[in-house]
Amino acid sequence: MKFKIALADDHHLVRGGIKMQLESFTEFKVIIEAKNGKDLINQLQEAETLPHLILMDVSMPIMNGFDATTYINQFFPDIKVVALSVHDDIITINKMIESGANAYLLKDSTPMLVKNTLLEVMARGFYYDRFVIDSIMKAKEINNSSDNSISESEKTIRLLTDREIEFTQNCCSELTYKEIASKMNVNYRTVDGYRESVFNKLSIKSRTGLVLFAVHHGLVEA
Repeated sequence: MKFKIALADDHHLVRGGIKMQLESFTEFKVIIEAKNGKDLINQLQEAETLPHLILMDVSMPIMNGFDATTYINQFFPDIKVVALSVHDDIITINKMIESGANAYLLKDSTPMLVKNTLLEVMARGFYYDRFVIDSIMKAKEINNSSDNSISESEKTIRLLTDREIEFTQNCCSELTYKEIASKMNVNYRTVDGYRESVFNKLSIKSRTGLVLFAVHHGLVEA
């Protein structure tokens, strides 16, 4: 099976180079090339076949990667988004992940790293390497007035029940909440209760935040 890919980058030559690299692997086929976020969304809305995954540049005219990723997550939730950018600062990385990116890659990444990241995202629903995780946690530390915020969050893990930890680990996959309920042999309302409880205990507002927390604290492997 070939995974269908969309590319969003405002530089034609860059898109062409990325396309050549991706299609040198047997697993990928580029079906959409867009010059900005707005162009990407327009093509998705008109497409007969949607991509499995989008490689999204961050800095683009008309509509940037942040806004485009937020839109994709809202209106095309089944499509994975991997950021591919020259920016390696913690503010950009954090904002892109909070917008809903399933992974973050730098444009100087090797073709093999890009390939492996895309395959991990398709298999697990996300891929955050140590650089990205550390950047996110550093951003949280900067935004938190307490110097011991990370140690406090580690203590919070002890408040989770075994079933809440199991729920958290299942969230670190591409399973929907309905599928998680089936896997845990509980009804959807029970899973909804786990989600609300875990989010409250960990002071987390999104599934992406929960995944990052779980990876950072060793509940699942990065």
